[in-house]
Amino acid sequence: MTIRSKTDIRTNIAADLADNNAGLISAQDVRKNIDDIAHSINSIVGSGNHNTEFPFTGDNVRAKITGGSYGMFIAESGVNFPNGGGTQYVPYPGPEGIDHNVLANRNADNASHTQYLCIDGSRPMAGNLPMSNNNWIGASGYIGSGLKFTAHPDLGREDIHVGLSGNFVFHDGSRFDTAKATAKAWINFDGSGTSTYGTPVVNSSYNIDSIEYMDAGKYRVAFTSGTFKDNTYIAVGNSNSRSTASSKEDFEINTVGMVARSGDDAEVLRSLTFCVLNAAGNYVDSEVNDLVVYGLGSGTTAEPTPTIITKPAP
Repeated sequence: MTIRSKTDIRTNIAADLADNNAGLISAQDVRKNIDDIAHSINSIVGSGNHNTEFPFTGDNVRAKITGGSYGMFIAESGVNFPNGGGTQYVPYPGPEGIDHNVLANRNADNASHTQYLCIDGSRPMAGNLPMSNNNWIGASGYIGSGLKFTAHPDLGREDIHVGLSGNFVFHDGSRFDTAKATAKAWINFDGSGTSTYGTPVVNSSYNIDSIEYMDAGKYRVAFTSGTFKDNTYIAVGNSNSRSTASSKEDFEINTVGMVARSGDDAEVLRSLTFCVLNAAGNYVDSEVNDLVVYGLGSGTTAEPTPTIITKPAP
């Protein structure tokens, strides 16, 4: 057995294996040539002219795993992609090893990189930017710091959360870190015609579900479900105690009482009574009535209880 070139093998086959049936071919002739082919095929395949004369055709070329080892194609000079990819002479550095600053034409056509936002602000966003629930946006990148968006498709709303130590800061240096100081509900209504029509006229309102005329100068105001956590909210009321409001003097000394509070937002909405009592002790239907209510909203965390200072014993 001998490792031979393809030309030598073809020459030996022509000499030893005659193309006839004259009985001149021995078993040794056949065995010797087959043995030469078996020992020479790797050399022939490995050193043949596969670029033009003997190219690989058809399906993929695969290097299998044998005996627990990975088969590999080893390119000592480079890999060429003739269909426009060019030639690669150095190993692929991997996704973590590519230096963006050495990429060619990275600034030639910024418009083709629509997913990039330029740090100089030259490219504004042209569409929505969805954020997954529970992901925070902030300068630190820490969980619980900055802003977080939570969608509630079933409720038709999206909540914006502010981090535990976050503040909304305005251009004049003012800031707020909670919405507890914001009025949760308010209403302005005209009750001057209710004695005739029995229907107050609402001029403006927020988080008010209904207003009911109970009697002269007495109303029940119900809040939208979920507005308050409980019935310990703070209500501030005002009334002019007259049926007119055309001048600055159209008011009488009066007292607005808002004492009765009921409801739990389960079976009955939370509500309070709004009553206007003039100096003569009469309940009156007034034209100008204002109600502003502050309190903890549903699901809001309460502040710590203030320190109670008792009067020292005499």
